[in-house]
Amino acid sequence: MDGTLIEVWASQKSFRPKDGSGNDDDGANFHGQKRKNDTHASTSDPDSRLYRKAAGREAKLCYMGHATMENRHGLAVAGRVTHS
Repeated sequence: MDGTLIEVWASQKSFRPKDGSGNDDDGANFHGQKRKNDTHASTSDPDSRLYRKAAGREAKLCYMGHATMENRHGLAVAGRVTHS
């Protein structure tokens, strides 16, 4: 199995609080805020999730792609896209 991140077309600015408390600004200044998937959602792609692949890396709005590879020739035999 191979796991890879598939970035969405939605920007980080569209990742806003679900309760609507952040609607007064344009979403550009989010530094210092705690943003989590259970409290925030993307307005342009609500199925995408904020995900960090490794410690110390940036978090991105993405989906997770999985591919099952055939052992001998390295061909992809099955694929799936899931929530990250």
